[in-house]
Amino acid sequence: MPSTSPRALSNERSSGSRESRLVPSSDRVLLSRHASGDPAAFAQLMQTYANPIYGYLTRAGVRAADRDDLFQQIFEKVHRASLRSLPDGAVRPWLFAIAVNAVRDAFRRAKVRSVVALDERPAARARAAEIPPDRAAEERQTLGFLDAEIARLPPEQRDALLLCAVEGLSVEDAAAALSAPPNTVKTRVRRARLALASAMRRRELREEREGA
Repeated sequence: MPSTSPRALSNERSSGSRESRLVPSSDRVLLSRHASGDPAAFAQLMQTYANPIYGYLTRAGVRAADRDDLFQQIFEKVHRASLRSLPDGAVRPWLFAIAVNAVRDAFRRAKVRSVVALDERPAARARAAEIPPDRAAEERQTLGFLDAEIARLPPEQRDALLLCAVEGLSVEDAAAALSAPPNTVKTRVRRARLALASAMRRRELREEREGA
């Protein structure tokens, strides 16, 4: 696989080359060019998906220290798979299917429950600077609680929720990524939302009892 530093991808995306701006390439064209031996094509594909994949790894509960390695593993799998054959359908759900399986494999190997680190969220830090310290602490606790509850969801529900509600995939694309019927994906998302709502309600009741 062409060597591309994950941390350099965001800089490449913001700067870009004049040629890439003038001649946009679809994901499938990039994969085809890569399979034909064009090293720049794969770097461009990684650049395109750097933020979505990192976002998925973060929200799926992958520890910050492990994300770079897992990101590279995912694109190593994309590299090998694309040399064997191009995906039958759209590239985005195919690539997320590889990411989903890589995360599941990583969790199986580690046998640990990972929780997203809130202090690494730029948006959370920005909001914390704008609101009173007591409210900022309360918001961090709530976000931390939700992150932990998402990490505790059954993997099928967690992945459906993250792909549809966070990464913005359509139900059909999420279904393709998860190898599940669209109606099944809808059901998993609904159950995940209900589970989170129930967990929040239990937390509120517990806090009310403790404050009484």
